[in-house]
Amino acid sequence: MQLDKILQADLNDIIFEGRNKEYGAYYLRKVYKKNVTRATIIGVALILFGFSIPFIKELLDKQLETKKALNVVDVTKLAAPPPLDKTTPPPPPPDLPPPPPKTIKFTPPVVKPDEEVPQDEEPPVLEDLKNTDPGTETNIDPNAEVNFNDAPVTVTEPPPTKPLMFVEQMPTFPGGDQALQEYLYKNIRYPAAARENGIEGTVVLQFVVGSDGSISEIKTLRDVRGGCTDEAIRVVKNMPKWNAGKQNGNAVPVYFNLPVTFKLASE
Repeated sequence: MQLDKILQADLNDIIFEGRNKEYGAYYLRKVYKKNVTRATIIGVALILFGFSIPFIKELLDKQLETKKALNVVDVTKLAAPPPLDKTTPPPPPPDLPPPPPKTIKFTPPVVKPDEEVPQDEEPPVLEDLKNTDPGTETNIDPNAEVNFNDAPVTVTEPPPTKPLMFVEQMPTFPGGDQALQEYLYKNIRYPAAARENGIEGTVVLQFVVGSDGSISEIKTLRDVRGGCTDEAIRVVKNMPKWNAGKQNGNAVPVYFNLPVTFKLASE
């Protein structure tokens, strides 16, 4: 090999000078560094990917759990009670039996001597009454005007103390049914036991909305396992005060039925 070519050639060219470069060894030595660099990059990438698999799996599990925990709360609006017919007169009172006739006890006369019979006092005559002091004197102005109060007498019936099933104006959640549905959606947490076992269903609660709007006497009319009933009761207990129901313009305690549906989101 000439001197000027030796300065420009690499080690492979010097070694394979005068040899068959088409055999394959020359080509493999030429691309060796490139292959090593490429293999190193791929190996490091695979190692990093292998270490990141647990973190990626944990992130995907959290997203899947959040998606499954999304609950759909259906609020079923109950039908309003039928209006009261104020024009219907009250039923007549029951017929009472007539009172028994009055009786007078007859005492037979008894004959006694005159000295044993007391002498009856004679009533005072008119002349004696003229000289008698009648008592306290009352002075009345003969020209005084007599006023008669013709205003009708209004009898106000006291509001009932026991809860009623239906009233003229049923109690409402502050903001209406849409606000009630948003409150349940934001505050209800799908129980872990129900989510893991795929439990769904509708819990029906009955409670009393007091005359001051407070919630009390919570009862379960339909139960759902997995902690769904307890979660619904917890959210209802923490509700703000309602708008109380009214009967004849007075706030009264009223029973209220609330269905709460627990449903897992479909994957």
